[in-house]
Amino acid sequence: MLVLALDPGKSTGYAMVQVIDRQMKLIDIGVEKDEQVKYIGELILQADVVICEDFKIRPNMARAGNFDYDNMVAPRVIGKIELLCQMGNKELVKQQASLKPMGFAYMQLRYVKGKKGTHAEDALSHAGYYLVKNQLALPLKHALSS
Repeated sequence: MLVLALDPGKSTGYAMVQVIDRQMKLIDIGVEKDEQVKYIGELILQADVVICEDFKIRPNMARAGNFDYDNMVAPRVIGKIELLCQMGNKELVKQQASLKPMGFAYMQLRYVKGKKGTHAEDALSHAGYYLVKNQLALPLKHALSS
């Protein structure tokens, strides 16, 4: 089974994980800085399941003006991912950002709230959370390497 996990935005983190006998193996990980998600589109075609961090506007943040004049890149990238999955007939699972700490723990990664530039690790954490939660893989006992 191949699982592609994504952390969408101006820079979209991605992690492709293969599962064999409930063991995870990292196939590809990185960040695509192109909002067109061309490389990610190629990965979607290979994946059995695509996991994508969802984007929800939090009312308190919106009322505080945090999204005033924002061009909403993350939701636009998510829309592209949804279309690519639909066109490729791929299962798309959305996860909330609040699940990342548990995913980091499953993947033997150190979670630091608010840390910038961790898009690839965030994507990997979404893969780990999905696989362990659905009993498709075991949590890692040591750091995952390709």
